[in-house]
Amino acid sequence: MTSESSAHIIDTILARVLPVVRAHASEGEQLRRLPAPTAEALISAGAFLAQVPASLGGFECAPAEVARMVEEISKVDGGTGFVVGNINSQAYSMLALPVEGAREVFADKRAVIVGGAFPPARAEVVPGGYRITGQAPFSSGAHMATWVTAFSMVVENGAPVIGPHGMPNMVLAVLRREDCELLDTWNTMGLRSSGSHDFKYTNVFVPTARAGVLSLGNPNDLFSGPVFRARLWSGHPAFAVTALGVARAALDEVTALALRKTPNFMAKKVAESQSVQRLLGRAEARWRAAHSYIYETIEELWKHQLTGEFVTNAHAIDMQLAACFAIESSREVSEMVHEIAGSTGFQEASPLEQLFRDAHTMSQHAFASAARFESAAKAILGFENDWAFFKL
Repeated sequence: MTSESSAHIIDTILARVLPVVRAHASEGEQLRRLPAPTAEALISAGAFLAQVPASLGGFECAPAEVARMVEEISKVDGGTGFVVGNINSQAYSMLALPVEGAREVFADKRAVIVGGAFPPARAEVVPGGYRITGQAPFSSGAHMATWVTAFSMVVENGAPVIGPHGMPNMVLAVLRREDCELLDTWNTMGLRSSGSHDFKYTNVFVPTARAGVLSLGNPNDLFSGPVFRARLWSGHPAFAVTALGVARAALDEVTALALRKTPNFMAKKVAESQSVQRLLGRAEARWRAAHSYIYETIEELWKHQLTGEFVTNAHAIDMQLAACFAIESSREVSEMVHEIAGSTGFQEASPLEQLFRDAHTMSQHAFASAARFESAAKAILGFENDWAFFKL
C-alpha cells in the first residue's frame, strides 16, 4: 500500500477514535484497562488491523503512518496508544504461523491478539501440536483479547529440545482466549489504562497450525509484502512514538500553563522567567530531535523494505538507537516540564501529573530502556549480544 493510501486510512481511523479516547481517558485510569467505549471504537475503526495483510482483511499500512496513529492517540492517552502499538505488533507476529493458522486467527476481523513474552512458557510436544503451560505479564489490552500469544520453549520427554544453534527451540503459540485465565496484576505508577495484566495457561492444547518459530525471516505467504520485511524491529517505533506522544502532550500543556500562571509570591507569569524559557527551549529541542530521528529511521528501513529485502543488522542498530533515544528524551522532557510546572505538576487535577507518570513508566520498557543502548553498542563493536533481537 502506498504512503498516500495509508495516510488516508489512518486519518479515517483517528477521526473515529480520538474523540472517544479523549472522552473516556480518565475512566481508563481508574479501571486500569481501556473503557468499553474506547475498546469498541478502536476495534470497529480497524485500529488493530494496520499491520495485518490485505489478503487477511487488514490495511497493511506503511510503517510511518502506523507510527503516526500511535503517536496521535498517545497524545490523548498514553495507555491507549501503548495498547494500539502492542496489539498491532502482536498481529504482525502472526507471520510466524503457517498460513492455516493465520487465516484462523484473522477469520474474525474483530480479532484482538495480546500476550507477553517472558518468562517463556513450556511447550510440551504432543501428537498434532503442543501443550502450553505458563504465565506471562504485560499482556496489554488484556480485557479485549480474543487470542493470547505465548512465547514458549519446546520440551519433549521432559527435556528442552535443543536446536542446531545450541539453544532451546522456541515457538510462538497462539491460544484461544477462553483457554486462558486473566489475572488482575496491573497495579502501576503509569500507563494504567493499558490494562497490561497477566495471562495464565495450563496444559492448553495448541495445534501446529497455530504455532511457529519466531525467526520472522521466513514469513508465511500471506505476509509477503514489504511491510513484513522489518523482522522483529517492526514494533520498536510504536514504543518510541508512544513516549513521544506523551511528551508532546506534556510540552503543550506546560506551555499553555506558563503563559497563564503567576506563581505564588511572584509578580510575573511563569513564561517570563529566563530560567523557564531556557528549560522550555531545551525540552523542545530534545523532543524535536528525537521525533525527527525516529521517523527518519522508520523511513530509512522502509526504503530498504520496498526493495523486497529484509532489514539488515545495520538497520537494526539504527532502529534500536533511535527508539532508545526517543524514550530517554521523552522522560527527560517530562522532567523539564515538571520543573517548569511547579506545584501544579504534582496535582491530580492537572494532566501533567499523569503525563509525568506515563513517561517514566514508558522509560522502563525492555525494548528501548537505557540498557538497550548497551545492546546496540555491543552490536556496533561486534561483541556477543545480550539482546535476542539482534540474533533473529
